[in-house]
Amino acid sequence: MTINKFENDKKRPVKKRLIFKNGKRPLFITLVIVMIISLGVTISLAGLSSLDKQINNLNFEISELEKTKMSLLGEMQGIKSSSEIEKEAMYKLGMVYPKEEQIVYIDIGDKEEEKDVNDNVFLSPIYSVLKSFTRN
Repeated sequence: MTINKFENDKKRPVKKRLIFKNGKRPLFITLVIVMIISLGVTISLAGLSSLDKQINNLNFEISELEKTKMSLLGEMQGIKSSSEIEKEAMYKLGMVYPKEEQIVYIDIGDKEEEKDVNDNVFLSPIYSVLKSFTRN
């Protein structure tokens, strides 16, 4: 009977398992780690490339704005100069310097206020009546 027992054991189906040999398991884990690191490096380099492109675009925009600023400052200096204003007034607007007889000087010193009878509300009617008698 003991022989029958062993024969029955041989007839049982043997489960097959995927067994890594001791040398292949660490190699597989190492390859997976290297692939994950490579993927991470690739993604971070793509992000850095995008940021670098944005920085270059902003630097180009800054240089263009500085050129525009310098151009506008040059135009402003031309507009602010007296000779440019004088030329523009003469040629575009037809303005000329006044002659000596056309110049009128005004004294802006402190003057005593003249008392005008016509401005006084109370004396104005009396003054007009007296003036009417003297006209004749």
